[in-house]
Amino acid sequence: MTEEVTYANLKFENSHELDNITKPEDTKKKGPSTSSRSCWPVVLILLTLCLALLMALVTLAVLFFQIPKDYRKQLRDLNMTKNELHANFSNTLQAIGNQLCLEGEKNLKNNGQNCVLCPANWKWEGGDTCYYHSEKMKSWEESHQFCSSRNSTLLLIKEQAKLSLVQKFPRKTYWLGLIFRPQQRIWYWTDNTALTEKQKSWTKQINFLQPCGYFYYSTIYSTTCKEEVYYICEKPAIQLQRGNNHWQEDWFVRPE
Repeated sequence: MTEEVTYANLKFENSHELDNITKPEDTKKKGPSTSSRSCWPVVLILLTLCLALLMALVTLAVLFFQIPKDYRKQLRDLNMTKNELHANFSNTLQAIGNQLCLEGEKNLKNNGQNCVLCPANWKWEGGDTCYYHSEKMKSWEESHQFCSSRNSTLLLIKEQAKLSLVQKFPRKTYWLGLIFRPQQRIWYWTDNTALTEKQKSWTKQINFLQPCGYFYYSTIYSTTCKEEVYYICEKPAIQLQRGNNHWQEDWFVRPE
């Protein structure tokens, strides 16, 4: 009897201890782990960057195909404008040639199939140059600025033929496009060419203390640049020639 009681107590105590042992948790029933949850922001950022890159590539592709299209359109517009300007210029040139060269004053030496034209108030004295004779006296700088504003230069006498020509002009004192440059210590024409030894033979009494050149009759002198004298501007003349062009008579600008 006593043995049965003892066995029953032992069995009861062992079963009580077994009930107190914590059962292991079933990992399959739990949600994702902490490490898995921490990866989601990185994945989202990478996905966003991929989408942005894809959009950028699409935009570049659209621009790549759009630019040549716009360029071709602009090129066509430029060609149309060029053709229109060329046609307008040609028509104007024909009208000028017919009116001034064929129907102009018959006593002018430049009338005919080869025609030399100068702007209003400018004179053609032969050759390929137009001249403007001033009616007022100005300083050298004022005269130089006036000629520059008309796309011309002060009178340049660089050849013997030009020297012979200007001797026929009214006998006045005229500024020349000739000035002394103290930095180089040499006389220069306003087209940036230096006074040559041959041209120096046409000069008289020029010195660096009077650095602006002028012309009187057949000799080049120099004086202070503030002196007021007459001046002559010169510029290339427009030379027209009439010839056959596509089986018809047209005027065109004769090359120099």
